[in-house]
Amino acid sequence: MITSATPSFINSLAICSWTLWAVALVSVISRFISRRLQTGPPFFRDLLADDYLMLLAFACLTGVVISSSEVAKNGSNYVPEGETDDWTPAEVSQAEWGSKMLVALEEFMVGVLWVVKACLLLLYARMTSGLRESLAVKITAGYCFLTFIIVQVLYLGVWCRPITNYWAVPIPSGNEQCKTYHNHLITVTVLHVSSDLLMLCIPIPMIARSRLPLKRKIVLCGVFGLGVLVVLLAILNRYYNFVMPHDLVFLAWYNGEASTAVMTANVPFCWALLRRVFALDSWAGSSGGKQVIANTGPPTIGSGQRGSRFGRRRDQTLLESLRSRESGSRERITKDIELVGRAV
Repeated sequence: MITSATPSFINSLAICSWTLWAVALVSVISRFISRRLQTGPPFFRDLLADDYLMLLAFACLTGVVISSSEVAKNGSNYVPEGETDDWTPAEVSQAEWGSKMLVALEEFMVGVLWVVKACLLLLYARMTSGLRESLAVKITAGYCFLTFIIVQVLYLGVWCRPITNYWAVPIPSGNEQCKTYHNHLITVTVLHVSSDLLMLCIPIPMIARSRLPLKRKIVLCGVFGLGVLVVLLAILNRYYNFVMPHDLVFLAWYNGEASTAVMTANVPFCWALLRRVFALDSWAGSSGGKQVIANTGPPTIGSGQRGSRFGRRRDQTLLESLRSRESGSRERITKDIELVGRAV
């Protein structure tokens, strides 16, 4: 990082970050419009825990955009040794503020990534209710919770002590982690990428084993496989962090990664809106002349029937009624996947 960015970089970052923020906002709004189309008024009674968590994730994304802009404008204490010797009090104060915003940026970034994981895990829990895959969801959820605690404890209590050294100008000798964030970045990347890859192993095999038509399988695998983009952006983000240590280009990658995480988490819930706008067909298609799922109404995982107050109980009742029509694990998986297909 440098003391501050050039005006052209600040403007470019603002355009890029707020554009991505706007696209993410559209995805969040589309999620709730789809919910409204599926449940009818008053739809707020049918909102589930992951819907509220998505609002929290978007709030964290807004924090990422604002704090990254402040870091670009004010710089930070991550400068070559001895450069701060000639700084004026105003420059020191500016760098201190930028360094505090950098601490906030890391917290907002971790918040976006792990809250999005929670949103998807709640969806997977409804998908796999009563199936053997539900154990995998619980194990993955436990792993994600543990990784979040590890990241927070190490970042706030281990890597830089006392914590005020994160924004000290200059940083006391022997406290390189307080300005490079090297250990923190490695820890976050390993735990974030590993948990995302673990989460991808839940829906993809279920879809592959289902009896849905091949076209439906490909679309659903594509929707639930979008998490690969987040993993790729995380790796590129760290690459630029380490290869260009005194450059602020990593701020653009932070915004890209956070915005993509929010957008990909909302894509599975936008099918009702897309179907209404583009007059698309129902997910209750047929395979080899046999209907996979009878279209008995508007129920979907994560949406529920009109007037229901308890989304979780509604989803369980719907799944149980559908599973009773066929026996065997493959048929049950097919039904669950078809319900998710309607939701997307």
